[in-house]
Amino acid sequence: MFTHFPSSAKQLKKDKGLFQGSRPGVLLGISIDQLNILLGDKLKGAVVLTHDESARHWRRLLNDYKLVYGVREAKGLEFKTVIVLDFFREIPSSLQKPWRELVLGRATQEFERYYPLVATFLKLLYTGVTRSIEKLFFVETKSSTAGDATMRWLTKKDSDRTSYATRNNINDVEAMSMTSDEFISEGINNAELAQSLDELGQAQLLLERSIWCFEQTDIIELAAKARIHYSSILFRQELQPPYDEKSANDRAVIEMRAAQLMESLTKEGLFFEVLNMFSSLTPFLSSEYTKEELEKRFIRKIRLAGREE
Repeated sequence: MFTHFPSSAKQLKKDKGLFQGSRPGVLLGISIDQLNILLGDKLKGAVVLTHDESARHWRRLLNDYKLVYGVREAKGLEFKTVIVLDFFREIPSSLQKPWRELVLGRATQEFERYYPLVATFLKLLYTGVTRSIEKLFFVETKSSTAGDATMRWLTKKDSDRTSYATRNNINDVEAMSMTSDEFISEGINNAELAQSLDELGQAQLLLERSIWCFEQTDIIELAAKARIHYSSILFRQELQPPYDEKSANDRAVIEMRAAQLMESLTKEGLFFEVLNMFSSLTPFLSSEYTKEELEKRFIRKIRLAGREE
């Protein structure tokens, strides 16, 4: 990267660890059904990284697997086991051959001028592989020019070094399922991220992941808490502008649902979401009296508790 794109990033000095970690694994030609079996058994809890624009597509193909992230979305996060899925196959067709030439050491000095976008995908690849703490897999479901060249380069042995990665058979993949504590930690991380976001669609996705992680453990209280938060997010999405004209009966139903949710959120200690709910609800309140009652019942108590802390 620094040979052909010298200004693309700041190059740090080489760093060596005390121990040699396990090499990445390579799985070629794996089917969607085989991948689903792995994610339900040996690699349960592994995070799947894809191009961001493909994440929803892959989530659907993987039976609504909750731990599918776009690479940009995962930036700044770390995971025990990471699967980089079809990254090379989904590089744009116009860059497939240039990528091959780069990987195989055949790129010319003019490479950056002719193919500047390759640097973007190199940075994405770097972000993806550095999300992994313990184990990394490259999975390519189909052959591609860029994918075949990269997998060949990764698994090639030279006289002066071992290969960068090992080619795996699906039956040889060791069990890397997360422990109960790791599922809880991942669930809490996603729930906390959801609470910090203003974008409700992204918060919904994070809470779906959080609920799924908690459901893999026997701590039902955490899953229940995340579900209440999730229900509140869904309800707030219904209240987003543009606002339709609501009848008196519609407003009464909205007020009742909101009051029930705010009650549940308060019991779970989700005070920040109570405040968000009240803010989203305000345009639909039928009277100042209703607003004052909700403030008295929920908002003032929360603010008072905050001052006492």
